[in-house]
Amino acid sequence: MTDFGASDTVAGIPNFPPPQDVPELDGFWNAVERGCIALPACPDCGVWQWYPLAGRPCGHPGELEWRDLSGHGTIFTFTRVERSFLPSGSNPPYTVALVEPDEAPEVRLVTVLVGPGSAEPVIGSRVTLSPTEFETHTLPTFSVDTR
Repeated sequence: MTDFGASDTVAGIPNFPPPQDVPELDGFWNAVERGCIALPACPDCGVWQWYPLAGRPCGHPGELEWRDLSGHGTIFTFTRVERSFLPSGSNPPYTVALVEPDEAPEVRLVTVLVGPGSAEPVIGSRVTLSPTEFETHTLPTFSVDTR
């Protein structure tokens, strides 16, 4: 994990704390704090639901369950941010990507790429979860597999 103080400005990693008032997302953010990714799925048929909403997308009754993923995936698409468009929390340049987790290819997670290869990624490249720790929170950033 990459570790930075919350007050630090870190080139390439926007510092946006997770929402504190959305309990439906607690399973995701708790997993990120543990250094992994978890997503909700139907315990009967395995259909993933991201973002978590009331009920199940497959129609089965009951609650969704949070399942840990491997932290590996593929870049679906990306964009390079060269100029800040928000007044705070962002310190360009950085690359924002949509990543398809290996276990849930129908899900796409918004993330920031970090480390070698993050400035010039390629669609279809393999990535690995590489969470970035700030003083008050952890963000689910990914590194490009360069081997």
